[in-house]
Amino acid sequence: MDDGIRTRGRPFDPAVGEAALQATLSLLEERGYVGLRVADVARRAGIGLGALYRRWPDKRTLVLEALRSAASYRDIPPTDDPMADLLAGLEMLGEGLAERSKPLLAVVLSGTDPQLADAVREAKLAPLRAGNRERLRRVVGDVADLDVRADVGPALMILDLIVHGHPPSPQSIREKILPLMLAGHGVTDAGGTEA
Repeated sequence: MDDGIRTRGRPFDPAVGEAALQATLSLLEERGYVGLRVADVARRAGIGLGALYRRWPDKRTLVLEALRSAASYRDIPPTDDPMADLLAGLEMLGEGLAERSKPLLAVVLSGTDPQLADAVREAKLAPLRAGNRERLRRVVGDVADLDVRADVGPALMILDLIVHGHPPSPQSIREKILPLMLAGHGVTDAGGTEA
């Protein structure tokens, strides 16, 4: 159907758009929001800078869409061992905090850009929280304080990062954090002791 309106240039290829969003996420994790340059996104994604700006008019819009499209949250597939799954999820969080999540966490904690912080919460923190809660539920059941218990582990890990400059080690997660999440439920922790 010809409505008399013609757009300039080629239509934007969805695969190219996905490459731009993935490049944005990678650079955001490497450099943080302040260090991210749209020209670097275009270069990494193999896209012309003009094409990128036609789709996303500025860096902030590009970053917000990349974060919101990050539904491919890395999660731990459930196994027959709910305790091992819970521990693996906590260790994955620890690795993420050690390697690549500091810039995104800084956005949330700083309060300098509420909309960007909301996007980080929606795209990164909410799926992480939901996965951790479900893994804990498989261990302790539908207890009244499930949400609080599920939040204890990640909260202590983030506190370690803030206070000590690094998240807790896998051993510390097993020996100190996991028992707090399981306390009073007669569940044995990953080391075989009753929490």
